[in-house]
Amino acid sequence: MNPTTNAVRAGARRGWIEFRNAMRAPEDLTYYVLGTGIFLVVMWLNRANEVEGTGISLALLILPGVLAFTTMFSASYGLATLVAAEREDGTLLRAKSVPHGMRGYVTGQSVRSSLEVAFNVLILTVPATLVVPRLWSATGPADVLLLAAALVLGLAACLPIGFAVGSVFRSPRAVGGWGMLVMGGLVFVSGVFVPAAQLPGWAQVVGQLTPMYWMGHLMRRAVLPESVVAVEIGETWRTVEALGVLGLWALVGVLLAPVLLRRMARRESGSVVAAGREKQLQRV
Repeated sequence: MNPTTNAVRAGARRGWIEFRNAMRAPEDLTYYVLGTGIFLVVMWLNRANEVEGTGISLALLILPGVLAFTTMFSASYGLATLVAAEREDGTLLRAKSVPHGMRGYVTGQSVRSSLEVAFNVLILTVPATLVVPRLWSATGPADVLLLAAALVLGLAACLPIGFAVGSVFRSPRAVGGWGMLVMGGLVFVSGVFVPAAQLPGWAQVVGQLTPMYWMGHLMRRAVLPESVVAVEIGETWRTVEALGVLGLWALVGVLLAPVLLRRMARRESGSVVAAGREKQLQRV
């Protein structure tokens, strides 16, 4: 069998095993459930609050934004933290030493992150069906396909961001500091929780450059009734533009992320990893 195919298969198997282990770890499972529970409580408290001019509840408007946020958070920030941690503990160095090891590593982490996103979507949307009034009342088969396309393209756009950010920072602590700051800014300008049309002009411009905004836009288009278009920028659905921007983000990321990972791997050595561990021990 082709060595590249072997590496991809091994990476996919590793990704599944790591996800399965995470589901068996009480602390990891608690993290997923607690985060989802907070969003569900917020939607429950806002189920009777109507968004002016749309005829829908605030809870219904929030849901697509939460789906976009959790997808980007897991696929970019969560993945970047994991890559930085495994760079620090020597996992990436070991992957580098094996033929096609980096390809297998990228495949494994992509599979793990994709499964985490799918799990998050499942444990969010199933209870939300009971919590949010008339959640699927305006959703038809074409809308379900559009929602699936938004999730897949959004995931494809965000995973390379996670690899790229994780390859830049040398430790998960650095990702945690700067990464949370960047995530907060992206959440603000992307309009996933507050309609982007209500944001300042500069925030609208910046937000439309991010994949999170277009994920949220497509998900609102798929889940919400037509009246909600009144809160969108320009008061119109831009489905084709959204698909195009997400596709472009995914393409650029697929081309750029491997380059950054290869450059990072070339700089890794046993002495660099040992120095990183020593520095980490000094902090403890």
